[in-house]
Amino acid sequence: MNVVGGTYFESCAFPAWAGLFGSGARAAMAVSALSPGTRLSTYAYAESAGDLRATMAAFEVETDIVAIGERLEFEYWHPLRKSWVPEAGRRYADLAVTGDVVLGFGMLEGTARLTAGRAVYDPRSADPASSFVRSGSRATEQLAYVVQDADLVRLGPLPDPRDAATGVMAREGATLVVSRHAFGGATVYRGDAPGIPVPAYAARRWFRIGAGDVFCAAFAHYWGERGLDAVGAADLASRCVAWFNDGARLPLPPPEELEGMEAVPGRPASGCRVYLSGPRRTMAQRWLFDEAAAYLDALGFRTETAFADDGPRSPTRANWPPRPRVPHSALLALGDVADLGTNLHVGYAQANGMPVVLLAETASGGDLTMFSGSGCEVTHDLATALYRTCMACLR
Repeated sequence: MNVVGGTYFESCAFPAWAGLFGSGARAAMAVSALSPGTRLSTYAYAESAGDLRATMAAFEVETDIVAIGERLEFEYWHPLRKSWVPEAGRRYADLAVTGDVVLGFGMLEGTARLTAGRAVYDPRSADPASSFVRSGSRATEQLAYVVQDADLVRLGPLPDPRDAATGVMAREGATLVVSRHAFGGATVYRGDAPGIPVPAYAARRWFRIGAGDVFCAAFAHYWGERGLDAVGAADLASRCVAWFNDGARLPLPPPEELEGMEAVPGRPASGCRVYLSGPRRTMAQRWLFDEAAAYLDALGFRTETAFADDGPRSPTRANWPPRPRVPHSALLALGDVADLGTNLHVGYAQANGMPVVLLAETASGGDLTMFSGSGCEVTHDLATALYRTCMACLR
């Protein structure tokens, strides 16, 4: 497979992580074991080009690198929030790549001009300048356009996703559109037929940085190289994302190792409710509380504050549902085991049969005994806490 995409430095504060990846490098690493002879065409900071070649050689990936003078880095507070998105100071000459199967990504530094039998293209944005057709690219057999849900509607620009996908297919000459969901999974659109849903799959952790790159790489391999139908390829790509999310693992395993994975039962709906509990006395505590609420809302979950206000903390003041508990609900506790009121809510929720997820960033060992021993699910980073809470609601 030929992969065309950017190579960038990436760093995350919580959990602490850093590396030289970007869409192109990560996708090439992802399929290196599945597709021997993978070639990466990319731009890379001149001083890191040698490191990139060595890394790719370790994955047995061939490289065509255009060295540039700018060091571009994406910074994340946590895997769901970018704190800094770089801007390239200049645009470089196009990367022209020809192959039977080509996976291309939109890039900051220049344009990928692809000529392929089967092409998979992710524009990385809804910017018209990142269009496959406008780049001078062409697919002689079939083109699959892979986009995020939010970008699909902006690409339309029509409110109905199916209409937006139909518009993209007509404008770009695409055979199909695959719309990736924020929570995981996807919808496959072909022609003007209704979209076919592909489930998300469960993971223990939720390291989302680069999940879209992995999805595209797996889909390009199974649809473009193996010749699977689009829905089957998207399903395997969704499984690969769950496998990757559980610790940013690369390269991807063979398909038989993905069997038996737990499919997420459905997608978030208005009936899914998350109760948030945790102190909000300091700016940092309030930021964490509001951050959790914002991302749960973005994922499609209804959130409610477990405490009626910030007054005296007692389970009797909680905003709890009557027994039996509201179906598809869970408690996310942000108290980090030290807040008495939050701990009382954990016990109250468990006594009423509600699943509980605890975010414990700093606590460990004996501090967690009473929580893990009582069936409370303990997590250590915000993204995973949000994901596991969503999973608890959907089960």
